[in-house]
Parts: sequence; structure tokens; C-alpha cells
Amino acid sequence: MAAGEQPIKTRVRVRESLQRYFLAGLLVFLPVAITLWFLGWVVELLDSVLDVLPKAFHPNSYLPIPVPRLGAVVTLVMILFLGFLTRGVATRRFLAVWEGVFAKIPVFRGIYTAVQKMVQTFLGPSNAQRQVVMIEYPRAGVFTVAFAMGRAWADLENKTNVQLVNVFVPTTPNPTSGFYLLVPSHEVTLLNMTIEEAFKLITSGGLITPDDKNKNGK
Repeated sequence: MAAGEQPIKTRVRVRESLQRYFLAGLLVFLPVAITLWFLGWVVELLDSVLDVLPKAFHPNSYLPIPVPRLGAVVTLVMILFLGFLTRGVATRRFLAVWEGVFAKIPVFRGIYTAVQKMVQTFLGPSNAQRQVVMIEYPRAGVFTVAFAMGRAWADLENKTNVQLVNVFVPTTPNPTSGFYLLVPSHEVTLLNMTIEEAFKLITSGGLITPDDKNKNGK
């Protein structure tokens, strides 16, 4: 063996070992990092709810010391409280009237109705208007997992003379953003997958699949 070959082989082995360690560490780090990032995004969203209030009404304006993430805590308590109130008949009637008032505000009406429909679709108990599907996107020969949101508006179908399906294509790793597509029904393939499984698959970039649950016996 030449004198210069040993240092070269040593460097190669060290580089290969570092690559293996890096990949092994990445497999541990990425799930934790993505989960913490998503939870941080949720906390930031909840915490920003109180920012719409005037400073005089913000809890931190009259507390002895500012409480970090107070908005997230207050929002969670408020959500639980509203969920408790909806169990009462009187409260449901009041909320129906309240929604009726919102529905009459010209600009607010469109945004509120759209957001309400999307939240009910993904978080509501009914699965009638939501199905996990596979479509060719963003080009022919490339497929993606998406959510079918029911038949498209009849006027849109009349423009194309084709039965269309409202499809929401979420992005990775943040599935709350994405693209709205009108896809011919014959190009939509239904998948035997739950909404939760689809979200896990999309958020993880394909690392977590429904088969993982079966393999682990859960």
C-alpha cells in the first residue's frame, strides 16, 4: 500500500461515518422540528387573536407584568367555553342569529362564509363533502394527494360541459395553505384513506404512511 493511500482511506471512512451519523440524526431531528414548528405556528395564530383588541382592552395593559403567550391561553379558554355553550338550545339560537347578522355584511359575508364552510368541512363530524383523492398535478404523469370538496358550481360546469369536482391541494409541510382546483370527475381517483392519515402523509412529505400504523400494530 502506498504511503499516501492510508490517509485518503481514513478520510473517506470518516466522511462516510459522518454522513451516516448525520442521516440517522436527521431522521430523529426532522419529526421533532416539524412538529414543534407546526405547534409554534398554532400558538402564534392563537396568540395573535388578542392583537385585534384596542390596547386599553388587552389583558397585558392592566396586568402587573406582561404575560407571554397570554393570547394563546385566552383563545384556548374561549374556544372551550364556546364549545360548552353550543350544547345549550338557547345558545345555538343566539349563534344562529349572530351568524345571520354576519351574513348580511357585504364584505365580511364572503370571507366569513368561506372560512366557516372550510372549517366545517375539515373539522365537522360529517364526511359527506370531503374525500381523500389522488389527481394528476402539477402536470400529467405526476400525482398528488388532495381533498375533494364536492361538486363544482353548476355554472362552472356549464362553461366546460364537463362534471367538475372542487379539489383542495394542500402544501407540505403546512397543509393549511394550498391551491383550489376544478378537476374533471373522471380524473379524480378516490383513496381508501382517512382525513387524518392524509394530513400525516402530506405534512411529513410522505414519510408517515397509513402502512406505518399497521406495521406498529396500532
